[in-house]
Amino acid sequence: MTAALKQRKLQRHFELLDIDGNGFIEQSDLREFADRITEAAGAEGSPQSRALRTEADRLWQALQKTLDADGDQRVSRDEFISAADITQVMNEAVKLGKMSFDVIDSDQDGRISRQEWLRMDQKLGVAPADSEQGFQHLDMDGDGFVSKAEYAKGVEEFYRSDDPTAPGNWSFGKF
Repeated sequence: MTAALKQRKLQRHFELLDIDGNGFIEQSDLREFADRITEAAGAEGSPQSRALRTEADRLWQALQKTLDADGDQRVSRDEFISAADITQVMNEAVKLGKMSFDVIDSDQDGRISRQEWLRMDQKLGVAPADSEQGFQHLDMDGDGFVSKAEYAKGVEEFYRSDDPTAPGNWSFGKF
């Protein structure tokens, strides 16, 4: 991945995870991230929501272990962006992203509707126009839904693709 593309994606990922906007990612941010997805889907207390929260905690452990250079129990933007090797963090982020599908799909029909998508993005603070574009990009077959396969591909592309035009770059709104 080019340095510029990697930096843009990491900036967007940081913004998404810094829920309280204080310039740091903390465990509470990741838990709130999971909770907002759960609330958007109306899935509080479900097995999927508990699994998502557990995966958010795993991502936090990977972030803290790998990126918290000064040991202050939080990851600054600089620590996050300048990390040389964040493979473990990205692996956990991909797991969390893929796992969120089962929560976002609130009617459990195996696909995310436009309404489910927009509701989730609204809870995560994604601008409505960016959310709509993200949905259109991830609905790769144009059937009006994001399938589990499309969603998984999109998450993988966001974290791993070198292609600046990959649909998955829109997985979390405009990047």
